[in-house]
Amino acid sequence: MATPLPVLVDVDTGGDDALALLLAMASPALEVRGISCVAGNCGLEQVVTNTLRLLDGIEAPPVPVAAGMDRPIVDAGLPPPALHGSDGMGDLGLPGPRRRALSMHAVEFLRDALTEAAAPLTLICLAPLTNIAMLLRTYPQVGEKIARLYAMGGTYAAPGNATPAAEFNVRCDPEAAAIVLQSGLPVTLYPLDPFVQVRITREEAEAMTRAAGAGARIAGGIALHYCRYFGADFSLIGDAGTVAAVIDPEGASTVRSPVRVELTGGATRGATIFDRRLWAAEEAEDGFSEIEVVTGVDAPRYRRLMAAALGVEDMLGD
Repeated sequence: MATPLPVLVDVDTGGDDALALLLAMASPALEVRGISCVAGNCGLEQVVTNTLRLLDGIEAPPVPVAAGMDRPIVDAGLPPPALHGSDGMGDLGLPGPRRRALSMHAVEFLRDALTEAAAPLTLICLAPLTNIAMLLRTYPQVGEKIARLYAMGGTYAAPGNATPAAEFNVRCDPEAAAIVLQSGLPVTLYPLDPFVQVRITREEAEAMTRAAGAGARIAGGIALHYCRYFGADFSLIGDAGTVAAVIDPEGASTVRSPVRVELTGGATRGATIFDRRLWAAEEAEDGFSEIEVVTGVDAPRYRRLMAAALGVEDMLGD
C-alpha cells in the first residue's frame, strides 16, 4: 500500500465540510495532520464545535484542531447560509464534543505544522481563505513547505452561488482569496463547476443512515438534510469532491489558466476572473497568476471512492 499523503485541512464546518472531513479521515490515502477552523458557513465557535463533534462521532484518533480567524481581512463577510441548518451541520443532534481544540491560534498551528514537517505538506482548503492568507502574509517562508494547495472556491464557467458572479468561499473574503490564488504557490482550484457534479440520491442517503459505520450514518443524515431543504431527490457531496480530487487526481479534468479575484466591483466583487482568450500572452498579465483549475470530474468514479471510504459500496451505485 502506498504511503498516505500527509495533509492539513482548513474548514468552516458546515455540512459540506463535514462530508469532506468524513472522507479525509476515512481514506487510507490521506494522513490528516491537523485541522484549522475559520468563520464561514458558521461563526467560528460553531465551526470548532461542529468539527470536534464530528471527530467524536466517528471516534477519530487524536488530531489537532485549532480555531483561527473569526472574520474576513477587510469587510464583514457574509451571513451564515440558512441551507446548513441552525447548527451549520444539518441539525443532526450530535452530542457536544468531548475533545478540545488547541489553545494556540490556527495560523500559528499551521506555521508550526509546516515548519516542523520533514517534507512539504499538502493543504486542503474548504472554506474562506482567511487563515491561509494570514499565514502567507505573516510567515511567508512557510510557502516553501507547501507541496500543493487545493482550494474549493470560485467559478470557472459556472455562475456564482453567493452572487450571480461569485462563489460563497471567495466572496466571504475576496482579499484573502486574492492573496492565496495569486501567491505563486502550486494551487489547484476546485470551483463550483465540478462541485455540482457529484450527487447522492435521497434513497442512497436514507440507506446510509442505517449503515453500520458512524461516518456513513452521519454522511447520510447530512445528505438527507440537504434533500429536504431544497426539496430535491439528490444531494451534492460538495466539498468532499475536493478531497476526492486530492486522493484520485486522475478522476478530474484540469486546465492551467491565469486567474485574478475581482476586489473592487459592486456586483462582481469576489468573482474569479480567468483569462481564457485564445490570443492571451504566454505569460499571465499583471494581476493574474496561473493556477490549475478542475473543470469537471468523473462523477461515478468519485461516488465509488466516497462509498468505499465510508464502507457503503453496496448502497451507492454508478
